[in-house]
Amino acid sequence: MVGGIFQHTHNPWEGGILTAMCNEFSNLDSRGHGAKICATTMLPSWYLPFRPWRSGLEFKVLASEMPRACGHLAVVRDRDTGRIYPDPVDGRCRIAYTPSLFDRRNALEAVLGICKMLYVTGAEKIWLSKSDVMPFVRDTDAANEEEGINDPAFQSWLQSVRSKGMNQPETAWATAHQMGTCRMSSVEKKGVVDPQGKVWGTEGLYVADASVFPSASGVNPMVTNMAIADMISRGVAKGLRVEEGARL
Repeated sequence: MVGGIFQHTHNPWEGGILTAMCNEFSNLDSRGHGAKICATTMLPSWYLPFRPWRSGLEFKVLASEMPRACGHLAVVRDRDTGRIYPDPVDGRCRIAYTPSLFDRRNALEAVLGICKMLYVTGAEKIWLSKSDVMPFVRDTDAANEEEGINDPAFQSWLQSVRSKGMNQPETAWATAHQMGTCRMSSVEKKGVVDPQGKVWGTEGLYVADASVFPSASGVNPMVTNMAIADMISRGVAKGLRVEEGARL
């Protein structure tokens, strides 16, 4: 999360959410890996917890600035993976995942891009969900304003962000909208379900959510989920109707 505080009140929790996206950093290796920049929902209960905790006073100041705030996310399409394995003691599913250096570097480029976007659009303060980087506070001196993003103070701050990188545990990472764990495929060996959502080799078992995505969409999958659920459920209903005596 990268947050910006502006001069004028605009009540960011009102109106549409997730209304803008930038693909400038989405293909940094020419193989489709990078990060998309997305405007995030600005409900206080979502936005405020991303700010690193330093003191009660600082958090109260941040909350008071909420009517003038905006937030952006760097949504990374990672190249490297983790693993899922059974717990050796009780057999429960365990997940092991740490963003690789390659993927952290891609996230960093997008984060720096967001900071520059906030600066040129007039943000007075810019903060990151990183506990080892203090917020940047803009000097409104006219001479510095003429420099744009080449403002020496801003460039020095960006360099400090770059030098620290997306390290852990100082950087807050999050994941949402998991997709593709039961991918849809045209042939059995390449996925879990067929194009109708039916699990290969199993009668009467269907999957109808983001699990069937062939790959992560990189954006909020709500509408796609609704379309997939509608399509698969209609196919299930049609199959039931043709069975003699079947009732919904």
